[in-house]
Amino acid sequence: MKKNITILILGILAIPIVLMGCSSNTPASPTTDPNLIYTAAAQTADARLTQIFQSTPSATPITPTPTYDVVKTIAAQTASALLTQAASQTPTPQATASYTPLPPGPSGDQAVFVADVTIPDGTVIAPGAAFVKTWRLQNTGSSTWTTSYSLAFNSGEQMGTVTSVPLVQSVPPGQQIDVSVDLVAPTNAGTYQGYWKMKNASGQFFNDSVYVLIAVGSGGATQPVKTSTPGATPTSTGIPANPITSLTMSVDKDTFNGPCPYTFTFATTFTLNQGASLTYSLEAGSDTPGFQFVLPGAQTSTFGPGTYSLTFPLEFTSSGTGWVRFHVTAPVDVTSNQAPFNLTCSP
Repeated sequence: MKKNITILILGILAIPIVLMGCSSNTPASPTTDPNLIYTAAAQTADARLTQIFQSTPSATPITPTPTYDVVKTIAAQTASALLTQAASQTPTPQATASYTPLPPGPSGDQAVFVADVTIPDGTVIAPGAAFVKTWRLQNTGSSTWTTSYSLAFNSGEQMGTVTSVPLVQSVPPGQQIDVSVDLVAPTNAGTYQGYWKMKNASGQFFNDSVYVLIAVGSGGATQPVKTSTPGATPTSTGIPANPITSLTMSVDKDTFNGPCPYTFTFATTFTLNQGASLTYSLEAGSDTPGFQFVLPGAQTSTFGPGTYSLTFPLEFTSSGTGWVRFHVTAPVDVTSNQAPFNLTCSP
C-alpha cells in the first residue's frame, strides 16, 4: 500500500517537468502559474492519502481477559466472608489448642506456692542479720506429705547453714502448710536470691520451687521479722490456693496507621497448676477523649491443669491510644499486665 502511494505522488510531481520538456524553445509567456500546478498536485495527493487512510480499517483494542486463579479466588472470598462474619458478632474468647499439662511430680507429689508469710520479695536486711523466711504451700498432688518430707535448699544463695527443714506433721492432699527456715543475710551489700523445693521421702525434688529474695544494705532489719521454731506448721486459714501460676496479656500489633475500622487481636495466656473454674473479664482504658471500647461481658469457664491462651478481637473506628488487660475475679483476684495499643485512622 505504501509503495503505491509513493508512485502516485512521484507521478503527479513529474507532470510539470514533462510538460516543460515538451514545450518549444521559443520563449512564451506561461498562461498558468507553476505554483498553482504544484498546489493542485499537493491537494490531489493529500486528498488521495486521506481517502486511503479512511478506507484502511483501524486496529480495535482488545481488552485482555483476566486469568483467575481459582484457589486464590476461593481463599480470598472465604477470608472476606470470615472477616465480615467476625465484624458482625460480639467477640467471644475461646481457648486455643495450646494445652500443656504440668509434668506430675514423682509418685503423685506436687506442691504449689500460696503466699509469702514473712520477708516479702525485696525486703532490706542488715548485713549478717538473722531472719526467718516463711512460705505457705499447698499439697496439690495425690499423695500425703509425711514427716519424712522436707523443704530443701535447691539453688542460688543458701544464706546460712540450713540445707533442709523436715515437716513436723503430715499434710493430706488439698491442705496447706506454713514452712519456715532460719536464714542469715550475707555480709556484703547487694541483692540475693535462694531457691528451695519440696523433697519426698525418697529424696526426690518435686515442683514447685519457692524462693527468698532480699536486699542487703544499711537501714535494714537486724532482727528476725518473725521468730519461730524451724520446721512446718499446718495452717487452716481457709485461704484458697491460687491455681494461676502465670498470667500475661499481649496484642498482635500494638500500632496501626491506616483505614478504619481496624481490629486489634488481644491474647491472654495463663497456666493453671490444678483444675479450676475461673470467672474473668476484660478491662480497658484510654487517655483519648471519647475513645470507645466494646468489651465482652464477664464469663465463667472451667479449665483443667495446663496452659491456655484466650483471644479477644476488638474493633475500633476512631484514632486513639489505650490498653487492655485480663482480670480474674474468682476463685482468686488476679490481673494481667496492660497491653498498650496505638491506632491512627487515615483515609
